Amino acid sequence: MVVPPLPDGWSRQDILALALVRGLASVDIRTAVEECPSLEAAMAHPPPRMEKRLRQEHLFDPLQPEELRRRAQEHSERLAALNARAVTFWDDDYPALLREIPYPPVVLYVQGTLQPADALAIAIVGTRRCTTYGKLCAERFASEIARAGCIVVSGLATGIDSIAHTATLEAGGITYAVIGSGLDRLAPTSARRLAEHIVRTGGAVLSEYPLGTVARPGYFPQRNRIISGIARAVLVVESRRTGGSLITAQFALDQSRELFAVPGSILAPTSEGTNLLIAQQKAQAAVSPELLLAELGVQPSAAPQQPTLQFESPLEEQLWQQLSSEPQHVDDIAAAVGMSIGEVLGALLMMEFRGMVRQLPGKMFIRAVAE
Repeated sequence: MVVPPLPDGWSRQDILALALVRGLASVDIRTAVEECPSLEAAMAHPPPRMEKRLRQEHLFDPLQPEELRRRAQEHSERLAALNARAVTFWDDDYPALLREIPYPPVVLYVQGTLQPADALAIAIVGTRRCTTYGKLCAERFASEIARAGCIVVSGLATGIDSIAHTATLEAGGITYAVIGSGLDRLAPTSARRLAEHIVRTGGAVLSEYPLGTVARPGYFPQRNRIISGIARAVLVVESRRTGGSLITAQFALDQSRELFAVPGSILAPTSEGTNLLIAQQKAQAAVSPELLLAELGVQPSAAPQQPTLQFESPLEEQLWQQLSSEPQHVDDIAAAVGMSIGEVLGALLMMEFRGMVRQLPGKMFIRAVAE
């Protein structure tokens, strides 16, 4: 894809200077850069929409180009102190697909490493209050997508987002987190730690908001267009009938992205939104990572080598036969095999240590190895 050249008379610092002006939207800045010969001209004779916004925000405090450049320089220095930088719409490493959406951010603040601009990315989104089913699905899809060499994009929120990021990292993949605040205003602490891990392992944290911007409810729907815009496809794992995930799904449709949804129980409120997307033929049913990747023309990776099944006691073999991919509580497992909870729990923990079973929250257990 051809990268649009930065018009003569403008510098990247001048664009950042405009991006820091309160009240200006990306579309205003892009219009100014494309229609005005310089920053000085844009401030002296702004395009009509930009002029209206400047009057609303700075009626009694006219902005001067040199003051704007000074602010931009200070902001660049603060970004550098965080090992971050600004990437503009006219830069080579600006994500190629994002440039195509109706209202692309004119500046992205990036901490970490951006992959080649045309690298294939798949977004995974879902509810904050996910079920065990949603967690397992998010982990499976994120792991396989990462192993296939695709970037996993999500929003760093609690729930499906953070699970997708974490599973990608555990699979040795690259993930982008798109946030609704300044890079220096990440909260809570768990999100900051996950963001640091993402950056440390070759991924990136991205925002269209300058440093110092505190997250507000209205910012998250706006950032969702970036999550879908960067990606070739969007996967909704779990979603209620309303919520941020369905906003991202709508952006995906508006941006002509492939949309997938994981089907769930018709009795589960957390699957109501995903099931409706499928029923209304807005999304394809995501029944496996392999089929999703095949639909996108991506070759799945070879399956990781599974640990060999080796039972160290008759009880372990009995427990294995009782377990499945459906979570079971240790009390129910003990009752099924006719053994005490203590004996069963001890054996399950040894099997977990050898990678044969997996313990979920609430003393729930599943098989971790395919038979």
